[in-house]
Amino acid sequence: MKTRGYLFYFLVFAVLSTIVVAYGCSKKNKTVVAEIGSEKIYMYEFENQFLKSVGNNVDSAKKTTIEQRKEFLDLMIKLRLKVLDANEKGYLNAPEIKEDLANYKKNYISSFLIDRVVVDPYVKDLYEKKKDEIRASHILINLPQTTTPEDSIKAYNKANEVIDKLKKGEDFGKLAGEYSEDPSAKINGGDLYYFTGGMTVPEFEDVVFKLSVGEFNKQPIRTMFGLHIVKITDKKKRNDGIRASHILIQDQRDSTGKLIDSIATYNKAKEIYDRIVKGEDFNKLAMEFSQDPGSAQKGGDLGFFDRRRMVQPFDSAAFSLKVGEVSSPVKTPYGWHIIKVVEVRPYPSFDKARETLKGEFKRGAPFKAEYDKYLAKSRKEYNLTADKNGLAFLLSKIDTNTFISKIPFDSTFNEQDKKTVIATYKGGQVTLADIIQLLNVNKEFSMANAGVSTWNKIIDISADTPILNMIAAKENIEKDEDYLELQNEYQFGLLREKIDLEQISSKVKITDEDMAVYYDKNKEKFKIIETETVKYKPLEEVKSEISNALRQQKFSETEKTYVESLRQKYPVKIFDDALAKAFKDM
Repeated sequence: MKTRGYLFYFLVFAVLSTIVVAYGCSKKNKTVVAEIGSEKIYMYEFENQFLKSVGNNVDSAKKTTIEQRKEFLDLMIKLRLKVLDANEKGYLNAPEIKEDLANYKKNYISSFLIDRVVVDPYVKDLYEKKKDEIRASHILINLPQTTTPEDSIKAYNKANEVIDKLKKGEDFGKLAGEYSEDPSAKINGGDLYYFTGGMTVPEFEDVVFKLSVGEFNKQPIRTMFGLHIVKITDKKKRNDGIRASHILIQDQRDSTGKLIDSIATYNKAKEIYDRIVKGEDFNKLAMEFSQDPGSAQKGGDLGFFDRRRMVQPFDSAAFSLKVGEVSSPVKTPYGWHIIKVVEVRPYPSFDKARETLKGEFKRGAPFKAEYDKYLAKSRKEYNLTADKNGLAFLLSKIDTNTFISKIPFDSTFNEQDKKTVIATYKGGQVTLADIIQLLNVNKEFSMANAGVSTWNKIIDISADTPILNMIAAKENIEKDEDYLELQNEYQFGLLREKIDLEQISSKVKITDEDMAVYYDKNKEKFKIIETETVKYKPLEEVKSEISNALRQQKFSETEKTYVESLRQKYPVKIFDDALAKAFKDM
């Protein structure tokens, strides 16, 4: 039933990889769900961790039983018990833990800063825009990013000609068919259907969301795709998706794909619709008559879906219904549908939507643009400057006509050479060693030519993290509550690994006798049937498999004993009443 949809391909963002998604809520529910000795697990901690385990699906979390929540809470309690013991044993002072935490701070605090200064402000604005959905039509005048002045003037003149005609009252759809260079305009009059914040490029979005219904922009909108003239045809508050059921009566086609007796197909759908109107059960009729194999046996249930997920006629009908309402038969390329809306999910609070919106933003082109803009501003603020002598020394030692990946840094430069300053900035410097270290990790420049322009880009990137770290220190990020929680979460993971290694894994011993006993007890697992003969893999052949199975088994047994001893040392108390209220405010 899903389709690729009517996405306006010329406005969709390019997908980029995410950098980091910080978590946190502006309002933290500090109801206690469990106590471990003097430690507490708060409601917001439980909810955040549980949501991660179900892909941040709040609806799934809300449907969990108290037993399922207790099972997950027990995992959190087990971790906290191990961390308490690790702290008591002084593991935080272990050199490897200290080094890991120092590296975490060095590499992550800058990303956290970017979340605060680049991502959060955009996300708040995006949240407000997403409260509405807009239906618009547009006229596209092609204008490539790189073009001649003559072509640019010609395109703007054409766009302004259209705007002048609109001002005189000429029909938008007619002008779209005549002027628009979007191929679909001749069919749909330039209709883009419904969209919301974050679905189009910023320069397009910044204009159209300020227009009222019936209004069009008086100046062409310039995007990477060309010039746009846009008219708003509808604007309304949006929800966060609907749950609907449907009954599908498929069109019958012959071997050539031609429709066979479409009137009979409609009449069958109309007959079922009339029975629903008279009070018959929708679900039962769906199970009996619907020809959608994916939903029929579920009473026609399609689950939750967002706007633009279904073909447009279906989407348009479904999103116009109220809860409990049933549509008359709706025609799509698949046949005739009778649609019933079962539930409408309201637009979420900012706290609930925040992480999803951050993920959307960070996967989109606007994030890269804003991120690059902030980095350029920071470099300028800290006066990042290439050292002429240092850069000249570097260039004198290498072949500038080769690829970066072909330069043998270790054999070309000695340890003293690597101390050469290549660039300076307020409060620090970039040495050749810093650049070599970056290139060992970042392969972005591997196939780049080793000329001056490439080295200037490498210098910029080499300085970015230390400059951002200085800004983070200035902004006191280290004392930010959300940052401290993330750091603690990472620290917990390090301590758990060390505890597991030293207090559990190190005590697990597997002997040859253990493996022989396991082999005898589980011989059927190693059975091989060849024609009518039954054979068994020899013990020597399956020792590795047996060792792994025994190690897991003994690890679990040893861990259970160890955790039980910790429960005696640090009494655990679970608050069932509080746990039952988890996710209610989401």
